[in-house]
Amino acid sequence: MEDPVRARRLAVLLLPVLLCGCLEVDQHPGWKEGQYAGKRDNRHFQTRFHGDRFAWMATIMNRNDKQNEYNRANP
Repeated sequence: MEDPVRARRLAVLLLPVLLCGCLEVDQHPGWKEGQYAGKRDNRHFQTRFHGDRFAWMATIMNRNDKQNEYNRANP
């Protein structure tokens, strides 16, 4: 029969080896034919403003103006 202390030490030494298998795998899509093979993400102006970039920029500028405390305090 083996020594329980020795078996415990061996388990402690092998624990990092077992936990190495739990690391997160690389989730980036690969390259195919020299190009990125992942999904193309649309910009906000493409999804919410039907591709009108100037309308999106105007909305952002209006929102920023309304958040400016100097403009709100001294109209």
